[in-house]
Amino acid sequence: MNEIMFTILEAVVSLAIILVMRYLIPYLKIKLKSLIDETLWDAIVKAVKAAEQTIKGSKQGVVKKEDVLVNVTAWAVKHGINITQEQLSRLIESAVWIMNNEDKKKS
Repeated sequence: MNEIMFTILEAVVSLAIILVMRYLIPYLKIKLKSLIDETLWDAIVKAVKAAEQTIKGSKQGVVKKEDVLVNVTAWAVKHGINITQEQLSRLIESAVWIMNNEDKKKS
């Protein structure tokens, strides 16, 4: 009797491990990636807004972008997020474009 129960328990545990590996782990990876993406995007938007507030004057776009690149790169390294300068540059341009279009809608 004990051997049959052990075999059944072993099968149930094996099935549970298979299900966790098949469904739960990929789900958690997707959720974690999504969370990292959202957190990175929030950091970029905050850095862009900070640069807009702190760096004044016309034709300062290059200076502002460099400031954001430096700040977000340092933030990403601190949080263990790997991102290239090209990817970061594109995300910054997207954030600026969205902010500029939101300003136009408000006017």
